[in-house]
Amino acid sequence: MNPKTINKLYSLYKSSSGVSIDTRNIKDNSIYFSLKGSNFNGNDFALEALNKGATISVVDDISLKGKSDNLFFVEDVLSALQNLAIHHRDNLNIPVIGITGSNGKTTTKNLIEKVLSSKYKVKATDGNLNNHIGVPLSVLAIKKTHQVAVIEMGASAVGEIKFLCSISKPSIGLITNISNAHIEGFKSLDGVVRGKSELFDYLLKNKGKVIINTFDKIINNFSKRFKDPICVDGDNSIINVKLIESEPDIKFQLINGEVFTSNLFGEYNFQNILFAITIGKYFDIEEQVSSKAISDFQGDTNRSEKKYVGSNCLMLDSYNANPTSMRNAIISFSKFKNKNKILILSDMNELGESSKEEHISIANLIDSLKIKDCYLIGENMKIGHKILDNSKWFKDVGDLKNMLSSIKIKNSDILIKGSRSFKLEKLENIIRQISV
Repeated sequence: MNPKTINKLYSLYKSSSGVSIDTRNIKDNSIYFSLKGSNFNGNDFALEALNKGATISVVDDISLKGKSDNLFFVEDVLSALQNLAIHHRDNLNIPVIGITGSNGKTTTKNLIEKVLSSKYKVKATDGNLNNHIGVPLSVLAIKKTHQVAVIEMGASAVGEIKFLCSISKPSIGLITNISNAHIEGFKSLDGVVRGKSELFDYLLKNKGKVIINTFDKIINNFSKRFKDPICVDGDNSIINVKLIESEPDIKFQLINGEVFTSNLFGEYNFQNILFAITIGKYFDIEEQVSSKAISDFQGDTNRSEKKYVGSNCLMLDSYNANPTSMRNAIISFSKFKNKNKILILSDMNELGESSKEEHISIANLIDSLKIKDCYLIGENMKIGHKILDNSKWFKDVGDLKNMLSSIKIKNSDILIKGSRSFKLEKLENIIRQISV
């Protein structure tokens, strides 16, 4: 976009109530961006957005010429949204924390938001709006009253984090961990490493601050590139926090002896907690204050949620799944107190050529842990069913629900884990109904 056009659009944005890309939630005095999708064209709803209260609709369909004086024409709506976000970021003078990684991005983002909110007015990414559309929307949601922003960035291919950094321009950043998540798009683990490390590349080039997860060997190796990295553990750490236990709740201790309990479970979530306490300390929030905020934190919907239903403990982690997150969840789950263990697992998506090998590996892990009651869902999990003699296989969630409706469960730990497309959260109601 040329400077004149972006300045005019930015002037309209500053006097608006914000931006929207969905006519179902238009706010009065907002700006509607007519984005295109695989099954829709936002230009078709531009006039509807105006009727619902939008002041301006940004469009790129010349057939709309003359239909309304409140249409703002650009060459490409998505590019206009992204350029507007860049222009807005350039006009902000607050620290921006950038977060990426293979697992735990949203939980870490939420924990950091919770900690920083104890002292500052914080704007964090809503939900997981972390892609080429979500990041611009997150940046444009930052107001003058905000003192710090936390921006989550996701990627499934090399180059995407670099592009998202050009929009959000983080001044401090962290990579939660690196594994073979989304390996189909990245092509290889090396591709994942190069893709995720684009955040560190940006911070190195722009003299930003990095927080290093010393528990991740790949990420820890990147610390050598920086003069004074902050580590979550070890000699370059600015906090002193010790894990006491991680199942069924995470308990951790500060150097003064105080013990705090988080509703989250698993050592992998303790690393996310360390990120939040470290970020808090960097922003002059004492460890006791951060720890209290974390102890009050409730897990995000369908992410590491722990619920008690009847005599059972239900772990619902159905937002997404990849080999590392699946292994971590199962291993942590195996340490829970109840002798009776029930696993409900679906396919792991986007694994490309490694899919068969990874599903076999998960089945072998379950076998080694001697977890007998295992319900597997999806075509890729068929191979796990063949390995696990006592397992049951189902084509979809509906088939499993039908089976579960005829049984009762008591005194059991139950883990529901799988890829988002399976919508495993639909199983919660039936689990409640059959729990005694």
